[in-house]
Parts: sequence; structure tokens; C-alpha cells
Amino acid sequence: MRLWSWVLRLGLLSAALGCGLAERPRRARRDPRAGRPPRPTAGPATCATRAARGRRASPPPPPPPPPGGAWEAVRVPRRRQQREARGAAEEPSPPSRALYFSGRGEQLRLRADLELPRDAFTLQVWLRAEGGQRSPAVITGLYDKCSYTSRDRGWVVGIHTVSDQGNRDPRYFFSLKTDRARQVTTINAHRSYLPGQWVYLAATYNGRLMKLYVNGAQVATSGEQVGGIFSPLTQKCKVLTLGGSALNHNYRGYIEHFSLWKVARTQQEILSDMETHGHRTPLPQLLLQENWDNVKQTWSPMKDGNSPQVELSNVHGFLLDTSLEPPLCGQTLCDNTEVIASYNQLPNFRQPKVVRYRVVNLYDDDHENPIVSRQQIDFQHQQLADAFKLYNISWELEVLEVSNSSLRHRLVLANCDISKIGDENCDPECNHVLTGHDGGDCRLLRHPAFMKKQQNGVCDMDCNYERFNFDGGECCDPNITDVTKTCFDPDSPYRAYMDVNELKNILRLDGSTHLNIFFANSSEEELAGVATWPWDKEVLMHLGGMVLNPSFYGIPGHTHTMIHEIGHSLGLYHIFRGISEIQSCSDPCMETEPSFETGDLCNDTNPAPKHKFCGDPGPENDTCGFHSFINTPYNNFMSYA
Repeated sequence: MRLWSWVLRLGLLSAALGCGLAERPRRARRDPRAGRPPRPTAGPATCATRAARGRRASPPPPPPPPPGGAWEAVRVPRRRQQREARGAAEEPSPPSRALYFSGRGEQLRLRADLELPRDAFTLQVWLRAEGGQRSPAVITGLYDKCSYTSRDRGWVVGIHTVSDQGNRDPRYFFSLKTDRARQVTTINAHRSYLPGQWVYLAATYNGRLMKLYVNGAQVATSGEQVGGIFSPLTQKCKVLTLGGSALNHNYRGYIEHFSLWKVARTQQEILSDMETHGHRTPLPQLLLQENWDNVKQTWSPMKDGNSPQVELSNVHGFLLDTSLEPPLCGQTLCDNTEVIASYNQLPNFRQPKVVRYRVVNLYDDDHENPIVSRQQIDFQHQQLADAFKLYNISWELEVLEVSNSSLRHRLVLANCDISKIGDENCDPECNHVLTGHDGGDCRLLRHPAFMKKQQNGVCDMDCNYERFNFDGGECCDPNITDVTKTCFDPDSPYRAYMDVNELKNILRLDGSTHLNIFFANSSEEELAGVATWPWDKEVLMHLGGMVLNPSFYGIPGHTHTMIHEIGHSLGLYHIFRGISEIQSCSDPCMETEPSFETGDLCNDTNPAPKHKFCGDPGPENDTCGFHSFINTPYNNFMSYA
């Protein structure tokens, strides 16, 4: 059973049943972060899980037509006008077949002896993509299996993000690179795709123009690529794939009717095909029309891959899908109040569930000196089980013991960007004795007689800073000194510290089967933990998981830290999100009363500011017109008290 295939449902359960994690024993106190800096930084014993990238913006108006006529006027076919005007549903068509790709390697390649289009083509497909796609997610593509110098020859239709801010703004795209072209051309849909909605996608190329259509509307075009896609001499090297690529850029969702033409079809023809839902009498230009009646005859799994499931679908001849949107302050459809209410009506949603998690414990090479003891692990596990048993959630523990002295003796930094060490700015999150106090940036340095001490075969600590090239490199020479205590140079392979993502990249643990728990230290700020949100693109990868400070793990009075971070992993926010994490007093996400749509998106937690004491905050916490806060959920695991 995969961990995150239903992890958002657990978050919904927490919200619908009192938002979960509501009561706990009295906790050790946490100090809040001072002030409200532009970028959140961890304060003493704080959670550094970044607040979910702000509230959702209201949908923008459609952009003006870009140059090249990407937005062509589309006349709605009279058939659809009449059908919509009548307001009555027609006789439903019989169910058809669709392929379901789970995103776990179900990739198909065309095995039929067909001559793939070289000069022009049209791809048409009905699909229903699920949310949370990895970027890029390849729906279908033509690849060159013989080229080792250029993996982007051919064409691809899929989903990728067009924003440089993580997994924001995923859109349908069409990319093409002919064998003669120097670089690939990519055109994108006009807006983010809507998960769970049937879409009719078409891509055409006529030797001069690339065009992308969504539901019959031309949304993008480009004239950068010219000429044939490939030479007749390379015909046998071309492979048509479905559901992913050789680089595991897998698609997750349904694919229904799939057609490939040897010509670039017009917009009117595409609209006509959309109305008939892909059912048509074969024409000479129609190379492939797939309804999935006999998948194995035409397609075969890629090497080490599996076949997708064939399921019955009932897609209507025109768009009937009702699009559910997250609330303004939410992130996913799971935050929609209608979805929450629907889940409340499902009795099987409350059946017992088991979550697998894996604790990564580092040892010396001789399997001594673990970063946390077995007693800590067992005690924390028991506290975790007690906190969640009220919600029919139990936890299956796996301990991964890694014997590696090099990793064990290096400081693993949870929240420091190593590129900032020695950049002449004091970064508090990097200010640690084993970073040389941010490479010397956080210390008032004397001016030693560096020239006299240079290249003297000794690591002189008063010269061990960026300004003096870390004593000319002598403090990072394992033949001179103990580099685990003296090597502060961020460019040295022997440095005494590493970023937590470096540790994750070394271990490369599967994040789709277990919630991985890593241990890392922080600077003098005493970071307690960092979690990955369930909607982040890293959540199912080796870069996901949770990072905890071993000083707090399994320690009486501090076991709430892990439970707090797991709350974030399940999609729960801080209880003070609607007061202390808003952008201004006019922020529409400010919480004035318990609500599923503002603040922490839980309707059983009263508005509260960030507060470290076990009790309601005093009148000095006047915030945005709130003169007092009463009955605050200070004993909630998602608070800081």
C-alpha cells in the first residue's frame, strides 16, 4: 500500500473530525520567532516548515491574444449550441475503454509496423489528468532511441510547470525538435490544467507551424521549427511512447480515444472530431485510431515497465465536468468544503489505516555511536501511536541503520543554504561552530599575521575563514588536521558539514512507500523540525520526508515536535495561520471565526496568535483589531505552546 495515495484523505479526516491532533498533554514551551521577517526563519525550537506558498489568487482574466494568433476565434458547433440550449441531457452513450496510468512506470511503446509521420502530423487525445503531476509528465511522445547526444529529438505532449516557483502553474505543453534543429521549441496552454477534468487535447505540425488546441480552442502556436521531423534514414530509430518517457517522466491519469494523423488537421476538423468523440470512419490520412479494444496487439510495455489498467469510462460528447476549486486560502481540492462534506458521508473513510514511516539512523563504521538511541525511537513511536489512535490511524515503524562514519561525523544542516557560507553576510541559520560561524561572516575578525602563518603545515584557526581562504586550504587537508572539526570551506569535499538535501541525495530513499524521517542539526537558532507539504512536488521523491532535530526526538517533553511536523505532512497548518501568518490586516485569509475556508482551514480552532504559553494570550497581543483571544487551542499539537 502506497503511503501518499491517500495521505491527503488523512488530512481531510483531521479537518472533518475536529481537524485532528486537537488535545495533547502539556508540552514543553517553545519560543516563537521574533518579529515577522520577509522570509520566515526559524526561531528557538521552532518548526521551519514553510507556510504553503500564500493564498490562492483569484483566477485572472484571459490574457490578450499574443502575436501569431494563438487565440483564434472558435465558433461553437451548432450541435452543441442546440444541445446546451435545450438544457436536457441526451441519451448517454455506452461506456468506452480508457487506459489508467498510475505514474509508476506504466509506459507503452507502439509495436505495430506503422510508418510514423515525418513531415506533418496531428495528435488528438481525450484525457483526464490527475493532480500533483511530476514535471514534466509525458502523455505521449516521439523519441529517437538511437541518439545518445540529443534526447529531445522528436515531439512530446505532456504537462509541465512554467513557473520558477516550485510546482506552481502546471500546464499542457507541446514541444518539438526536428533532426536539423539546434534547439527544442515548446508551446504552452494558456492556463493551468484542471485536475480530474476530461480534456480534448490536440497538437499539429505542418512543416512550418506548431499548434496546440485545448477543447477545440487554439491556445498556442510557434513557427520556430521548419521542415521534416526526421529523415527517412532514421525511421527505424523512432519510437512512439504513451504514458511516460525513458527518463521516467511518467503521466498519471486516464487516456481515452487516441488518434494520430499523417497531416496537420484544421481547427474545424479538430472541433468536428471532438463532437463525434473520436469515432469516425477511417481515412487514408488516419494512421492510428485507438479505442483500447486490444492494447497488447498494438502496444507493448517499455523495458522494466508495466501495462496500464484498462477501465470503462463514460465521457460525454461535450464538456459536462463541474470544476471544483480550492477555497481562496486553500491549496488543493481536498480543501474544498464540498469535498470535505462528501468525505464525511463515507463510513469506510473512518476504517483503520496504517502509515509506514522510516527512521534513518546514522552510525559509525563499526556500528557504534548512533545519532539517536533505540530508547528514543521506541518512546517517540509510542507517543505517535497514542496521538493518532483516536482517528483510527496507526503507524508502522521501520528503522534504517546506516553505518557510515563520514556521514555520522559531519554536521547535517537543516535550514542553511551552503552557498551563503562565506558570502560576507551573516546568515543566522548558518551560524554554527562547524561552519566557522558562517565562514567568518558572523564573527568580528581580528587581522592575524596571515602571511607568516601561510603554508606552515598547520591549521591556524584564527586564519580559518573565507577572508583568508580558510588558512590557504590547510584546514581542509586531512593530512594536516581533523577535517571533521576544522574544514569550513563550502567548496571542499572534506567540509565538516553538509546540507540535508545532500544527505537525501546520497541515501536516495523511496518517498512513495514510506514517510522518511531524517535527522539534522541547526544553527544557534535551535530548529525543531521541517516537513514536506503533501502537495509539494518532492513529497513522493527521495527529497521529500521530514527533518527533525535529534535533540528533541524521543525526549520526554519534546515528543510533540514530530507529531507537529507529521501534521504538516498531512496538510495541517499552524493554528495561528489566520492571525500571525497573514500578509496584512486586509488579508482575506485572516481568521475572525473558526472556518473551513480561512486561517488554518479547521472549523474547531478559534483564532489565535502565535503564542508560547499554556493559556490564552494576554491583551498585549492586540492584532488587527482583536483585543483579546479566548478559548484558544493552545493545547493543539499544531500550536507553539
